[in-house]
Amino acid sequence: MSETNDSPVRLLLVEDNPGDARLIQEMLAEAGVSRFDLQCVDRLSSALERLAHGGIDVVLLGLSLPDSRGFDTVGKLLAQSSKIPIIVLTGLDDEALAAKAVREGVQDYLVKGQIDSNLLVRAMRYAIERKRGEEAVQQRNRELATLNAIAQSLSRSTTLNEVLNTALNSVLEAMSLSVGAIHLLDENIGELVVAVHRGISEQAAAVCSRVPLGKGDVGKAIRTGTIVWSANLAENCPIFAVNRAALESENIHCLASVPLKSKDRVLGVLSLGAHTPRESAEQDIQLLGTIGNQIAVAIENAQLLEKTRQLSIADELTGLYNRRHFYKVLDTEIYRAQRYGRPGSLVMLDLDGFKRYNDTLGHSTGDALLKAFAQKLESALRKADMAFRYGGDEFAIILPVTPAYNAKKIVDRLRSKWLQAPRAHPHIPDTNPGFSAGIAQFPEDAETADGLIFLADTALYHSKREGGCLSTLVSELSTLSMDILDAAMTDQVYALAATVDARDPYTYGHSKRVAAICEVIGKAIGLPREESATLHAACLLHDIGKVGVPDSVLTSPGKPTEDEWGLLKKHSAEGARIVGYVKKLAALVPMIRHHHEWYDGMGYPDGLRGKDIPLGARIMSVADAYDTMTTKRQYRNVVSPEEALEELRRCSDTQFDPELVEALCRVVKESMKPG
Repeated sequence: MSETNDSPVRLLLVEDNPGDARLIQEMLAEAGVSRFDLQCVDRLSSALERLAHGGIDVVLLGLSLPDSRGFDTVGKLLAQSSKIPIIVLTGLDDEALAAKAVREGVQDYLVKGQIDSNLLVRAMRYAIERKRGEEAVQQRNRELATLNAIAQSLSRSTTLNEVLNTALNSVLEAMSLSVGAIHLLDENIGELVVAVHRGISEQAAAVCSRVPLGKGDVGKAIRTGTIVWSANLAENCPIFAVNRAALESENIHCLASVPLKSKDRVLGVLSLGAHTPRESAEQDIQLLGTIGNQIAVAIENAQLLEKTRQLSIADELTGLYNRRHFYKVLDTEIYRAQRYGRPGSLVMLDLDGFKRYNDTLGHSTGDALLKAFAQKLESALRKADMAFRYGGDEFAIILPVTPAYNAKKIVDRLRSKWLQAPRAHPHIPDTNPGFSAGIAQFPEDAETADGLIFLADTALYHSKREGGCLSTLVSELSTLSMDILDAAMTDQVYALAATVDARDPYTYGHSKRVAAICEVIGKAIGLPREESATLHAACLLHDIGKVGVPDSVLTSPGKPTEDEWGLLKKHSAEGARIVGYVKKLAALVPMIRHHHEWYDGMGYPDGLRGKDIPLGARIMSVADAYDTMTTKRQYRNVVSPEEALEELRRCSDTQFDPELVEALCRVVKESMKPG
């Protein structure tokens, strides 16, 4: 025990019998062991006082003391100094008591009168080594528990911000510390930038926000890749390696700057401190090294995940958000605008004459032009605004809490800056090309993403038709001449309606079937050819308002809930509003809006009744219901034509115009006759 250590073994003998105490001293002398520092006390209180000062390696304890008896004495000693091995000295030769003593936490149980010097020295040597072994195991268990707790916390964190906050909170809790920060290395500027911090004021954190690589303990940890300890703030650079006075005023003492390394690459530094001085220990350094590596791996994974996530929502060429992310953000902003009653704007942009630049100057010039425009777009917008590449040379901007007339001012300022900017590519003659814009306000112009995009695109189309380099509001479309919104816009409306029709596999082709049934009814009642053609067009578009109904509702396997019915019932008014912006289709609007009115006035959206409901809408209502009943739906079995006609007759004069029902019944029955 003493042969390999120059320092004496410090013994505390707690024994109130002077004879026994003298005997122990004689045994130690007889063993020829010179490197013992023996101190004797005869009371438990004296022993506790001595242990409080530290510096004891092993305790020899008698169980019969004036102020304590039995195993209570052991418990009180262990409560104060659990890391010091205890050997019990007693006159009772009792194996049961010996076993109990070991269970209580003592290292050995020696019977007075049965021990000699060699046994005593060996017992002390073994007690010290066993206690060291126990402490090592316990320390390792604590380390594993700490690492496991940190690992579990980090495993639940998905973003870099979550990882950083979780890591710092977990380490401070595990190490019983109150001050900490994580600096991340910014290789572009060659500085460490504080990402998260705890235990210091915002003022001090601001002073410590950036640290040059070579400065203080934090910089040294990065430079050397090793843990740097500073036990005293006054003697060394403080924990954050800058402005010592700012941290001294908060009574912060530095403990460690831990490099965060993954695969030999230092990502940053974990800095830890306390408001009271604290000495370091070798096991603390080892544990912090392991923790640092664990956090570094989590940070690297989070950074890779964020980079992957960013790539999934970013356009590869321009770096702007892509089309997929555009739809997600637009849905969110429409919801916010509806909930809080604050309008927002959607801007669709298109570079004028881009195809000509691409064709004549080459794709590399075209790409350079797109990238330069994207950069100007991003730099000119406000912080809350978001820019997207919608596709090709078309871009989109979402401006939250911005009315359309303000959005137009922003877009016009952007155009002025873009035209005055240096040429995006040397091959571009004179100045950069202009751009056209269409601006829709939500939720006033439309309450759905598809509706807004359609209207903004319509306004954009007008801007380009007028020669380009122009911004048009959707609200201005109603003042335009009839020839502005020509067949191209009509085709766009029909394409949108076809998209809606195809969203639900159960109703695919529904609009075309309704149109065919309406044609049959129209012939039966002698509807003029022009009115029949208009009705046919309205049938194809009658469900266009379902662009605002979520797929989860349209494709729900069961009967719609009350809330879902509320969404579905909005589609006729929404469809009328969308189609109403195309003047060429104005005649279709009343039929689309009112095709769910009931003959008795109990329908929607306006509660019209009888002949006040447009004839085309009344015809469409009968045809819509007949097709719905005779076509398989996810929440209703298909019925035969005869059963469908019987149901239509049952609902005559309430839901349907009885004359139109009878007209359809005659035609269907006639078609069912043999031959």
